[in-house]
Amino acid sequence: MSISRDILLRLTKRVMRRLKGAENGLWKDKEAYAPEQDQFLQLIWSQEDECEIHTDRRMNGLGKKTPECLKQIGTVLSLMDRMASCWWGCPNGDHRIEHLCGRAASSGRATLRLIRFGSYDEALVLSRSLGEIANLMQLFFCDDQALNEWKSASPEEARKKFSPVEVRVRLEHLAQSPCIKKDRYRLLSERSAHVHPGTIPQRYNILGIPVAGAMPQDAGILVCLNELALPLCIIATCGASKLELERETTRYIISSARALADQLGAADITSIDDFLKSILKT
Repeated sequence: MSISRDILLRLTKRVMRRLKGAENGLWKDKEAYAPEQDQFLQLIWSQEDECEIHTDRRMNGLGKKTPECLKQIGTVLSLMDRMASCWWGCPNGDHRIEHLCGRAASSGRATLRLIRFGSYDEALVLSRSLGEIANLMQLFFCDDQALNEWKSASPEEARKKFSPVEVRVRLEHLAQSPCIKKDRYRLLSERSAHVHPGTIPQRYNILGIPVAGAMPQDAGILVCLNELALPLCIIATCGASKLELERETTRYIISSARALADQLGAADITSIDDFLKSILKT
């Protein structure tokens, strides 16, 4: 799912055309009509609908891995939905793992919707949340005692003992490399969750131009798909291993997660800025 130079150049041309149109448009006229109330909402919803159509078309043209990654995300989300709803039979337990799978499945579906609307920053906020679940599930997979401790913890105790930082530290103490490492989590936080003086909304083009949303950007699509796929692989694998499922069902879920992992590409939150800068210099 790597970004090709041609893809980014085409994206840049589209951005520049829009900017040129904006410079020549009515927005410079202080007396120009600007919709408000429900008219503004209808306008942005129509723009999002248009962005969704263009994004769906673009998916098939962003390399070989992109459409396959999307298909595998659909399979894994389907499996996680079934894991959450006791599709293969209810063990009559506390359903804590099932609930985590349900939260992840719901967030994954919402993430895809935001990607199709061009709301890439917001999609990454959910991917960051999914990363927290992925690391937590990884800890439970490696340490049964941690799962029992989490189940018996109060909300306040869970926030302290199982915060994203504490979960990463506990994994490292177990000689395990967290699925979502510190640097990746920091980049997701800086780009999408936390505002700072350098915040630029929806900046997924080589010129670093801010966008209000509802504008397809190939780099945004690729980064968000990868950052969604990565935690889903871990959550599905670890979740299946902790649930009391038949062996063949568990194997199928894990093999499906691996199939999704095989479609992960190079365009992700850790590489996108450096790659866009390198294209701009050439």
